[in-house]
Amino acid sequence: MKRSLAIAGALLATGAPAHAQPSVTLYGVADAGIEYLNHVPDAAKQGASLVRMTSGNIAGSRWGLRGVEDLGGGLKGVFLLEGGMVLDSGVAARGGRLFGRRAYVGLDTPYGQVTMGRHHNLTFDLIIPFDPMLFAPKYSSYSHDSWLAGRVDNAVKYTGNFGALTASALYSFGIDATVANGSEVPGNSRVGRDVSAGFSYGSGALRFGAVYDQLNGNSVATAGKTERRYVAAVAGNIGAVTIDLGYRRLVSQILASMTRTDLFWLGANWNVGGGATLTGAVYKTNDRTSAKDPMSIVLSADYRFSKRTDVYLTASYTLNKGGSALSANGYDGSVVAGANQVGAVIGLRHAF
Repeated sequence: MKRSLAIAGALLATGAPAHAQPSVTLYGVADAGIEYLNHVPDAAKQGASLVRMTSGNIAGSRWGLRGVEDLGGGLKGVFLLEGGMVLDSGVAARGGRLFGRRAYVGLDTPYGQVTMGRHHNLTFDLIIPFDPMLFAPKYSSYSHDSWLAGRVDNAVKYTGNFGALTASALYSFGIDATVANGSEVPGNSRVGRDVSAGFSYGSGALRFGAVYDQLNGNSVATAGKTERRYVAAVAGNIGAVTIDLGYRRLVSQILASMTRTDLFWLGANWNVGGGATLTGAVYKTNDRTSAKDPMSIVLSADYRFSKRTDVYLTASYTLNKGGSALSANGYDGSVVAGANQVGAVIGLRHAF
């Protein structure tokens, strides 16, 4: 076996053009913790406290393969395959997809990168640096609107980096291949379509970004209806403190409720030093169609033992005004409607 590999390597070395050797990197994140929540629905429908183990608290647990090959002339072939996992049970996340987080292939050129496959949407790519909690799966703006860190199937994405400016565009032929009639329907190109464009710009201590995203309904019956998001954010550094301010406007003909909402957030990260970081943030949703206007207040502390391993403690208090039902984890049914909720999680994360 060793001799065969050596011969094959020699043949490849002599027959290959004079480009840099291709590389493939295995990487991942393992994140698990213990979470406390109160006012969780119980059999008596009065609400009870819950202590549980959870996976992917400040970063989704995942593993992936990333590859690049230099093709010469400034051209590179690239690919990425990334799957999520639920660490406390070992099962695959994202509905059991092997590579449910991302899966794409493309070309990197001096004028930008073009890739095809399953992607993060552009609000994730461009706005995540402006959320104090970095769109953490829990206790962040993601809890108020999960599409801010959404993923789309059947998508072509362009990303260009021009100095301090990053410009991106995305087109999906069908955002969800797991939904019946949810993608690439003959004779109806609008079914499940996603069109998005945005940019981010950083100059010195100030950064800002904006994204427009438009979804069409993911069935033939709803293909003519749209869901539009307008997102803008700004961040600035003052010494060791970073301040973030963001806004998202949602106008939806697809959702059954909260069809017109405004989401605001304001927060700060303080690099204390010695591997410690403190974060505080406020997230507020204003529902223009009802009195359901939830707000969450988040505090988090993170301590890095090394570049790869850190421990964290995150706590939140969610105020459910007007009968809203937002929990620390989003609209997942883990809080009694109208009840305020205390949530806290302590956990460990390791990146490799």
